[in-house]
Amino acid sequence: MGDDGRRDAPQVVHETTVVDGGGGGGGGVVALVILVIVLAVAAFLYFGGYLGKAADKADVNVNIAAPNLHLPDVKVSTSTPAPAPSGK
Repeated sequence: MGDDGRRDAPQVVHETTVVDGGGGGGGGVVALVILVIVLAVAAFLYFGGYLGKAADKADVNVNIAAPNLHLPDVKVSTSTPAPAPSGK
């Protein structure tokens, strides 16, 4: 059989390769920059008086001509007494 002390290497079914470039990726820096930009825009709008101006100038006076409706007078006669309830 010729066994010389070596065993056959196991067959490789799946091999994982990990590539590490050594960098951090920079995702945290991008998130921080976006947060600073959003806060700067919000501060500009708030302190510049651009937020809430619509509520300050809400004094709107609109005159609209309503149609002239004439309804007939309704007269209700209360001289006749109401009929007695028939529940008893």
